[in-house]
Amino acid sequence: MRAAYLRGVDQVILSRIRAGARSLLDVGAGDGVRAMRLAKAAGMASVVLVEPSTAMAELCRAAQATEVWQVKAEALTATPSFEVVTCLWNVLGHIATPAFRLEALRRMRDGLTRGGQLFIDVNNRYNAPSYGWLRSFGRIAYDVLNPADENGDVQFVWRIADQAIPGRGHVFTPREIERLIGDAGLHVQRRYVIDYQTGRQRHLGIAGQLLYELARR
Repeated sequence: MRAAYLRGVDQVILSRIRAGARSLLDVGAGDGVRAMRLAKAAGMASVVLVEPSTAMAELCRAAQATEVWQVKAEALTATPSFEVVTCLWNVLGHIATPAFRLEALRRMRDGLTRGGQLFIDVNNRYNAPSYGWLRSFGRIAYDVLNPADENGDVQFVWRIADQAIPGRGHVFTPREIERLIGDAGLHVQRRYVIDYQTGRQRHLGIAGQLLYELARR
């Protein structure tokens, strides 16, 4: 259902990866297929996949990554040896608490080489085309009157074949994620707004999900 969005994010990342980059660290890799595809398209020889799930880590190994680290993002230990770090499709929003999210970003920052690039995309709490314009403006008003990180905690249901699988996560306001980025010792090189249905870039900050290119501060 979100293939167009994923392609749109990947196209932006591939257009921005610096020529000659050879090493990729992907945090929250899932089955590893997407990261391996990105690395191949960018000509990167070394790919380290970070995935805490045992079943998914096995799939990462089958994808023939250089290494697979079975660890949570907030427990990641990486030396500054990666030219590109990715953390995609709201992986940050599936980390349990604000403190753990901040720690995860700090540890990703620590894995960057001098001049390295970190790409993250997160679900935008104010994504009006997806959540509805009235609902999104209501969220903006509520957050102004009652600001709290917990406002972005959500429950959802994944529908896969004939199964309904409940889950929970966090969706971010632009101000919230950008504050988190700054607190982690990173700065925004570029911000993109990507339409969740079409994968096209938008200019209005409430017209899609948020993709960031970050660097060490």
